[in-house]
Amino acid sequence: MGAALGWIVCGWLGAYCISIETPSEFVLIDGGTAQSFSNWKSLVVNKERIDSLFVTHIDNDHVNGVLKLLQHDDCPRIDQLYFNGAAQLFGQLDHTEEPDRISDIKLQALTEESSTVENRGQIGYSEGTSLSYLLTSKNINCNAVVGGTALYREKCPCFKVGSMKFSVIGPEQSVLQRLKDCWKDKLNERKIKPKVISKAYYEAFEQYAKNLRDLAPTNSTPIASTQELSIQSLANVDFEDDNSTTNMSSLSFLIEANDKRLLYLSDCHANAVISWLDHLNMREIIVDAVKISHHGSKNNTSLELLKRIVCNKYLISTNGKSHGHPDLEVLARIADVNKDSGAEIVLNYELDHIPDWFTTELEISYPNITLSMNSSEVYL
Repeated sequence: MGAALGWIVCGWLGAYCISIETPSEFVLIDGGTAQSFSNWKSLVVNKERIDSLFVTHIDNDHVNGVLKLLQHDDCPRIDQLYFNGAAQLFGQLDHTEEPDRISDIKLQALTEESSTVENRGQIGYSEGTSLSYLLTSKNINCNAVVGGTALYREKCPCFKVGSMKFSVIGPEQSVLQRLKDCWKDKLNERKIKPKVISKAYYEAFEQYAKNLRDLAPTNSTPIASTQELSIQSLANVDFEDDNSTTNMSSLSFLIEANDKRLLYLSDCHANAVISWLDHLNMREIIVDAVKISHHGSKNNTSLELLKRIVCNKYLISTNGKSHGHPDLEVLARIADVNKDSGAEIVLNYELDHIPDWFTTELEISYPNITLSMNSSEVYL
């Protein structure tokens, strides 16, 4: 990446793998899918170090590329790593007790049931399905700022990575507790009562959690963008929250460095950001850029939230192949809120599912809104 007077923000290494670079720090956020690792590994493995690696939550399209990186022979030194996995939620591996073989057999069966064909073929199934186990086996410290325990807003409002300040927006403690409760309910359902925290326990929990989104009830509301044919009507479609517990548990931040501010929303819920603003008694927040949540899903970015953000640059990371993101509702909401003040919506891929009528209306009726595609870097 080239040098700049400001701060290099969001070097997109893939649809779900993002780097943030200052003149003195290199930060990697998520790793995309295991298959995508080959597309970005050459940009990372030749670096001397990664100042901080963030795995925002347990979803296949965020975790699996990190697993590949950590197992690569030329993986750079990682100074800090942040992740709320099995070790942070339930404790470290217990090597002091005899293995609970009956429970481990049941847990391995649960792992097999929860895993997808993509996981088995792309990661190295027996050894690489648990990020927590891999971190433990490689002696990589995780969440050092909170003593290796779970990182959440109430426990750690902010921390530093070199010259960069990270203010924690989410998750909240109650959200992580909900994730733990879901897992305990699953164990009770299968009559699994482990006596020790084992490698099998790590693998089963993280594999289960990766697929928890798919197990949640789906939103039955028809896709509004197939019915509404104006930007204003799309912007005002009733908002319904994302129902994914794993997305809700995403690490999300306000990142500050060199007098620049990035609102990095990972896959978090709109209400997580709103409650954070309310907690700080902030009617609105002024930032240089927003990384829009969940690849531009209409269930994660509401008009209410956008009206409390003062910004002219909105970053959406998606290749459009999964769930048709970004949803037109989100593009319309951004355009509606910034119609007079102006804004640039930046996408890291060239997408072909945004209809001609939408881009035509954007050009004619929203001349202050720019839609830029196929951007690999954004400078602030």
